[in-house]
Amino acid sequence: MGASYRLPAELRPRLARPMGTLFEAAKVGKAPFLRAVGRSTVVITVGDRVTESFGKMGRVPDVQVVDALENRVKRRPPEVAFSRAIRVRNPAATITREAIEGVGDAIRGQKPARVLVDGEEDLLAIPAVVLAPMGAGVFYGQPGVGVVMVRVSAASKSRNRAILRRMGAPTAI
Repeated sequence: MGASYRLPAELRPRLARPMGTLFEAAKVGKAPFLRAVGRSTVVITVGDRVTESFGKMGRVPDVQVVDALENRVKRRPPEVAFSRAIRVRNPAATITREAIEGVGDAIRGQKPARVLVDGEEDLLAIPAVVLAPMGAGVFYGQPGVGVVMVRVSAASKSRNRAILRRMGAPTAI
């Protein structure tokens, strides 16, 4: 598995808040949400429920990061198409080098791609924002509330690189 970077306790409250535009559950699939998806040069979903929601809307994510868990309870992986699968290990409250490389491979390679995580995918939106091209949309679930969209920009990349550095990851990511 190689190096892993642990989430420090002082970052937990910051990451509990949406890091982008929050779409409440009732608004997912409605016009403003669909416009945000349509403006995304690449669509990346992090989480089984979010990925499944995109599939039900008829939009296969370019990259989907899933762990076959929902609220830490085992579930069936989303029935959403993908042409290649990348398996990585990523324990809870960490981001492994293996997971970062898997997300990067999915973003750079043939799409649609699925990153299947053995462990938890919760924090993998962070390296997804850092590694995605400008203009991409990274969508992840905000438990009990809805879906958050992070538009990839120089500012969002910088914020997420800073989080990775606070976790002990090298600056070259």
